[in-house]
Amino acid sequence: MDTLIQHYSDLYNHDQKSGNWFGDFNPLSKLNILLVIGLCGFFIQDWRFSLGVCILEYLFAALNGKFKYFNSIFLRLIFIIGVFIILIRELSYKVENPTIMFNLLGWKWTWEAFYEGLRLGTVILSFSGAIILFYAFTTMRDLMYSLEQKGVSHATSYVMLASFQTIIDLRASVVTIMESQKARGIETQGNPLVRLKAFFPIITPLLLGALSSSEEKFVAMDARAFAVERKHTFLRQLRKVPAYEKLAVVAIDAAFAALVLYKLVRLFVH
Repeated sequence: MDTLIQHYSDLYNHDQKSGNWFGDFNPLSKLNILLVIGLCGFFIQDWRFSLGVCILEYLFAALNGKFKYFNSIFLRLIFIIGVFIILIRELSYKVENPTIMFNLLGWKWTWEAFYEGLRLGTVILSFSGAIILFYAFTTMRDLMYSLEQKGVSHATSYVMLASFQTIIDLRASVVTIMESQKARGIETQGNPLVRLKAFFPIITPLLLGALSSSEEKFVAMDARAFAVERKHTFLRQLRKVPAYEKLAVVAIDAAFAALVLYKLVRLFVH
């Protein structure tokens, strides 16, 4: 028993580390860096740059052990966002004397519309990739903790954290309930009519479980004196931000500010 107590005492008396150099960055530093990288595409507006950012995000995820997580989400975005935007641009983007790629049952695909869709699609994908990387390397509780250290109230941070966690919990509950209902002989997969019939056997225990969970959280918060207006203590401790991390954030922000200034000067000059 004493060994177990000592183990947990040693575990939480030190800064919490993930074992990954970028994962150990402060959550706000990671958010700053990745947002700047993702926003660059909106100012440069070149599909080659945005595509290069997407490739670098893939390489970064692969080199840091997050390839499976990143790839599973990013591939869906390619088909949902990338392909959809190109189709929309082919339908709506019109220029004089277009260059025809091919004719599909009377629908003329042009290179101009394709490049316009590619430009917009890669910009959105590069920004989305940066957000995916952030969530791959950051837990919500660490992000909320770092926000509290910057002055955000504990009530606000808890509401934000609980909102994200509720989505995760509900998804897990749906899977559990569906498996339980299938074990009882209720068909939950098939045509839309079959799915509609399974809606109420699934939604009813889900809502009851959510209400029960809310009551348990309320009791737990009350037992921990959540509403007390004084400085709160934390079990987890984030590491102090080292000088090289601060320097990296400042350098990236300065480069981004220079890019924005350059674009503004060109805009007013022309």
